[in-house]
Amino acid sequence: MDLLQTNYRGTVFFDLDGTLLNNQSQVDDSVAQAVHKLKANNFLPVISTGRAPIEIDAATDATGIDTYITLNGAFVQSQGKVIYRNNIKPELIKSIIDLTKELGDTLYMHTPDRTFLSGKTPYLKEFFHKLRLDVPEIDPDFYKKDDIPMFVILTDGDKDRYEDKFPELQFYNTGYFSIDTVSQGVSKMSGIKHLLKDLNLENKPVYAFGDGTNDLPMIQMADYSIAMGNGIDSVKNAATYVSTENVDGGIVKGLKHFNLI
Repeated sequence: MDLLQTNYRGTVFFDLDGTLLNNQSQVDDSVAQAVHKLKANNFLPVISTGRAPIEIDAATDATGIDTYITLNGAFVQSQGKVIYRNNIKPELIKSIIDLTKELGDTLYMHTPDRTFLSGKTPYLKEFFHKLRLDVPEIDPDFYKKDDIPMFVILTDGDKDRYEDKFPELQFYNTGYFSIDTVSQGVSKMSGIKHLLKDLNLENKPVYAFGDGTNDLPMIQMADYSIAMGNGIDSVKNAATYVSTENVDGGIVKGLKHFNLI
């Protein structure tokens, strides 16, 4: 398939947690069927998530989606081709790890295909249980061995304790005791822009579904944006349309509202 395909009618971006996925981190059959119908109608469905590529199998297997913005825009891939990647400087990661030790937090470091923790915290099991993921191994020196596009600070505190000290980084409070962290200027919106340019789809309509803080940039930039009924107020206020909850037909209702299926 030509990676520069231009005959799509538009692109539709889906956040995962709280949006495309149900509360068991799976895709409901009705949602999977809707995405397949969307593709049949010649729209390009795209996953847009803070998760790493190795953490989205439940979504890709059910929907057949093969194009995705992952790690909050720091890693963009389509049909096996890497379109964009932005790595965090190792010296910054070392400084963050040093601070997490002082504060009793830990780092959950991501590459596209591997994840490691810098240490333990009391809420590790709860965090990974909610995401239906296995707890990774601990390797505080992982960042020295591989490029890290994103890490998650696992903490019971707020992002302010890090944000004030590291202006070179972008922090997103994403719940579950977690703060997603990427290089400054990286977001789902920036990842989408790289993808649209590479696939020559910049002049086609863009639709986006989301519910949380890290979805706000793409909700604001999309031509037509859909907030889930379970979304935070800032996302709902910025969206073109507010649908029902992710577990109450929100995806299907949103797609039908814009006549995409």
